[in-house]
Amino acid sequence: MTNTMNEKKLYIWRLARFLFSHHMTMSALELADHLNRNDFLTGYKTQFSGGRGTYRLISATYDWVAEDLGLNEEADCVAKAFVDQRGNYAYLKGREKP
Repeated sequence: MTNTMNEKKLYIWRLARFLFSHHMTMSALELADHLNRNDFLTGYKTQFSGGRGTYRLISATYDWVAEDLGLNEEADCVAKAFVDQRGNYAYLKGREKP
């Protein structure tokens, strides 16, 4: 796997569509475990920890689907499928400044 950013975003988008269509959510920590288990790496070639990088990837995926691809309904799947530990939408947390 070449592990490009677009491959990661496409994978997350497809996973979000599945979760959303089944009325399910996944936490950012669970997503990190899922990405690691499927051999995805961060931009630094390390495993995901479920922290800021995972949230930023969710947010980047949302932006890519909504803005670059112009698929707002599909972006909503990303927005609603991934949550933080408290159940809040994870893509919003990815927008916070460090």
